[in-house]
Amino acid sequence: MSSSQTSDSIEIDQNHDTRYLINNNDKVNGGNTQTDEAEVRVKILKPFTLPFMRYNNLLRLILLIDGITCVTLWLAGGDSTQLRKSIFHFTITTSVFDLACLALARMILLFLLWTRFEDTAAIIIDHPRGTGLLRRKTIVLFLSILFTLGFMAYSMAKLILLYLPASKADRAAMNSSYVGCAIASLVFTLIELVATLPANTLISRVGQYRKFNPSKGTANLRRVLGLAKEEFWIILGGVLALLVSSGTLMIAPYFFGQVINNAITRNEGLNTTVVILLAIYVGGSIASFFRSWLFTLAGERLVARIRKMLFNAIIVQEIGFFDKNRTGELTNRLSSDTAVIQNAVTVNISMLLRYILQIIGSLIVMFILSPSVTGVLLAVVPIIAIMAVLYGRKLRDLRKKFQDELANASNVAEETIGNIRTVRSFNGEKKTMNHYGEMIENSYNIGRKLALYTGLFNGYMGIFAQGAIVLVLWFGAKQVLEGHLTAGLLTSFMLYALNVAMAFAFITSLYGDFMQAVGASVRMFELMDRDPELKLEGGLKPQKFQGVLEFKEVSFKYPARSDTEVLKDINFKIKPGEMVALVGPSGGGKSTTVNLIEQFYHPNTGSIALGDDDLRNVDAVWLRDNIGLVSQEPILFACSIYDNIQYGCDATRSEIEEAAKQANAHDFITSFSEGYDTLVGERGVRLSGGQKQRVAIARALIKNPSLLLLDEATSALDAESEYLVQEAIDRAMNGRTVLVIAHRLSTVRSASKVLVIDKGRIVEEGTHDQLIEQGGVYKKLVLRQLTAGATTNPSENTA
Repeated sequence: MSSSQTSDSIEIDQNHDTRYLINNNDKVNGGNTQTDEAEVRVKILKPFTLPFMRYNNLLRLILLIDGITCVTLWLAGGDSTQLRKSIFHFTITTSVFDLACLALARMILLFLLWTRFEDTAAIIIDHPRGTGLLRRKTIVLFLSILFTLGFMAYSMAKLILLYLPASKADRAAMNSSYVGCAIASLVFTLIELVATLPANTLISRVGQYRKFNPSKGTANLRRVLGLAKEEFWIILGGVLALLVSSGTLMIAPYFFGQVINNAITRNEGLNTTVVILLAIYVGGSIASFFRSWLFTLAGERLVARIRKMLFNAIIVQEIGFFDKNRTGELTNRLSSDTAVIQNAVTVNISMLLRYILQIIGSLIVMFILSPSVTGVLLAVVPIIAIMAVLYGRKLRDLRKKFQDELANASNVAEETIGNIRTVRSFNGEKKTMNHYGEMIENSYNIGRKLALYTGLFNGYMGIFAQGAIVLVLWFGAKQVLEGHLTAGLLTSFMLYALNVAMAFAFITSLYGDFMQAVGASVRMFELMDRDPELKLEGGLKPQKFQGVLEFKEVSFKYPARSDTEVLKDINFKIKPGEMVALVGPSGGGKSTTVNLIEQFYHPNTGSIALGDDDLRNVDAVWLRDNIGLVSQEPILFACSIYDNIQYGCDATRSEIEEAAKQANAHDFITSFSEGYDTLVGERGVRLSGGQKQRVAIARALIKNPSLLLLDEATSALDAESEYLVQEAIDRAMNGRTVLVIAHRLSTVRSASKVLVIDKGRIVEEGTHDQLIEQGGVYKKLVLRQLTAGATTNPSENTA
């Protein structure tokens, strides 16, 4: 839990069924927030995932089944003549057309009310004292209960009117599906009423805790689809082409039936009908081309923009974020997760709309051809819908785990390939092969489950879809024998039924893809929504880099190692134009000091001041523009030497060459056949250590920095390279404020002041001669390296 949260805060682990809400008392001390250890843990019962979120999904499923069941029972109650009579000659005591309409109205109205209730409840969690929000929640809940009670009362009255007053003969003659429709309407409204009442209790249970914003770092299908707003006009063009191509699919089966009828009756219109059918298919193919092209184009535009947005969100995070997140995992988000989302919001949307139109159009035509046979087909829809929802949820969870395991494997691969020389020198090939194999095996095990669930679901869908076709064929054949249908119309009807069955099968698979996209987008939105703890820009921009740089009681822990205090109450000053050397044993906190000056991190306690300004309030970009950093292990980018030197700022070629000369790099650069255009390879592997270091010095000097930070810049070099690099450093230090983490005694001796840091504390401070006279840690460091045989001349040895 973040220590910056206010008093009533919440931490919810969404990967477990048991969740704990934590109430912390925060104390503010010197501008820094610290969390008390006292915690009150409240265990939330297993059904609450967040409660109202999961509960509302169940209510929506009930509504869908309600609407489909009532409409199906009405359609199954008679032939087309009887159905037209029930609509155009409606009487309340003999028709259930009103119940079918009310079921659809109930489904839409309660869906909207419950969605409004859900959105309001989500906001209330973060703003529990908002009286307007509480009033809105109460009104929405009241309307939901009121409408449900009204629907239930009407259904009860309708059942009484239909059945109870009738004679035995009338009851025997009445179609049983009409009575079933009335009973279903009554039962479902009762279920919906009972299901609505606990919703207020559930939201109140969670709403008493403050700090949770479900739209932050989370995702839903609506938010995923919202990413494609900028491609609206392209998608609209694709939708228009989709309407044309889907329209041809709706018309073609009818003309197939006409071909059959013409063949049976030996009608002369056979050839004309075949030509019309061919023209329909040609037109559909052209429309399909534009549909596919436009939706694919929109997808490519979308994924390019998402990757830019995601990369921009990642790159501005504070350094502590990268300490805790592995590179392979972040790059996996940029590549595979964005590709999944691309398909979901463009190509899959195209297919989804196509199949929905195919279903709706086919059902309308089927209803016109034979309402009773259509009702038989619709009877299996609720069963398919329930399984599709359950399958989609399971697939979403498994896909998220699968993507996480792939990210872990990518981490291992990237780490191994990036450090192949170390792997090779320690004969670590088999070890890394086994490690990578374990990661892939984990993803494979999840993939096996995915394959099993996919197979079971496809088999389930096949049974019900094909069973529905057989049922429709049997019922339709009876209609043909009874003279209600012709053979051609039955053929057309069967083709429409196949269209519906295939569309349902594809939609259910698309539902799984959408759930996969939602799972991938959760991780993506976590990155895009995350606010960096240290802002990249914003703050004071002094006209000049001047004034004393001062550490005041600075203590610091790395975010990834919060149990270890690296710096403890550090105090020192660096005056303008002064050269200060920082020495001490390895791991004492020297490089951490440089990291704090660069604003890679902020101190946990204490402050760093530049003149009269706290460094926290200074614009980080301005600060780094005025600082030149040369580290112990310089990192070069896989581009030319020219581009590496120019990386710090835009400069002319003459300025770059001058900086290279100051860094003793110009001579070796011009010795290459391609000169400054020589590619250095990944991390500069084509250059020697000394050459990389001199290029890094030139990169720092091209900025003309006011403060130069040198972090063990020559510690890993051979004698000749060290001499050339040290000469460049000595030249670079002239006229600048310098903080140097040094190992050469000659460098330390020329410093205005030497700070000795040990175990996170400044233990000694003074000039070289003063510290030698004190006989403390500094003198021991000097003597230790002298006795190690580095050289017999103290003036050239290390400290």
